[in-house]
Amino acid sequence: MRRFTITHEFNVSVETYWKLNFDREMNEAMFRQGLGFPDYTVQEFRETDTEIFRRTLATPKMDLPAVVQKALGSSFRYTEETRFNKTTKACTFKGIPSTMADKLTTDASMRIESLGPNKVRRVIDFSVDAKIFAVGGVFEETAEANMRKSYDVSARFMQKWIADKGLT
Repeated sequence: MRRFTITHEFNVSVETYWKLNFDREMNEAMFRQGLGFPDYTVQEFRETDTEIFRRTLATPKMDLPAVVQKALGSSFRYTEETRFNKTTKACTFKGIPSTMADKLTTDASMRIESLGPNKVRRVIDFSVDAKIFAVGGVFEETAEANMRKSYDVSARFMQKWIADKGLT
């Protein structure tokens, strides 16, 4: 199992960040244009007084070692299930791969720390586990590298979106 943390800062309030995190237009643009995903679809979105739940299906653009590419196949996709508790402001999500779902797990928890009136730090703690004999470590290392790259790109996209829209 591999654990790692990714952090980024944004020039918005905590409330604005959470609204942006679930903004359909921004997410669609970020995944398709910013990250270059061939497919990004919101399959389910529910909001109650206490929780937001979102299920998405995505086909990522990834740079993979040959052993990982061969195992995942050319039509790899993943489903992400996100839960946001409105009371605790805790957000958790898990990735469910289209192949080897019984051997590959990705879980994360995200929190937003206020750094001032219009500045926040996003902290995401990841856990990646690949139960694949002899090559599990390669899968975990590859997953971490791809997530770090994707989250850096998405953070830059969000920062530009925030500036262009004049959000605070």
